[in-house]
Amino acid sequence: FTSVAHICTLVEPLAAGSGIPEVKSYLNGANLNKVVRVKTLISKACGVIFSVAGGLPAGKEGPMVHCGAIIAAGVSQGKSITLGFDTAWTRFQDFRNDRAKRDFVTCGAAAGVCAAFRAPIGGVLFSLEEGSSFWSTDLTWRSFFCTMMALLTIYIVGYAVIEKAVLFQL
Repeated sequence: FTSVAHICTLVEPLAAGSGIPEVKSYLNGANLNKVVRVKTLISKACGVIFSVAGGLPAGKEGPMVHCGAIIAAGVSQGKSITLGFDTAWTRFQDFRNDRAKRDFVTCGAAAGVCAAFRAPIGGVLFSLEEGSSFWSTDLTWRSFFCTMMALLTIYIVGYAVIEKAVLFQL
């Protein structure tokens, strides 16, 4: 399992580590290549799964923050080079600028903290204190809404999984 986790980091070197320093540097203006790509997301998710399965100590906050930021960046752009689709004809075109992408990444990082600890206000405070250099009241409410939707999704998926497990035991 640890060998597979190592191979995931060889496929995408940015998938190694927690991901918080990369997201913080991206939010503070350093444009790192491939930090918010789908390939990085897949490598990070598979690497974390196999490293935990292999018994390596891996935290949950860093990978969740990085994965949330990648998903939010993909939603803001409405396109993927890796998957080969583009939604230029939709309203996503309004979000295709650096400021909107940075705001989405901030909300995604907040949702990642919320998903890791089930604490929506903690996610907003993490993004406020650690992540974003430019903050507004609108961004606070948007990130809070994003964390609440992440928490709702976790509770709905968790309830569905528990319900299926109970049905299969009967």
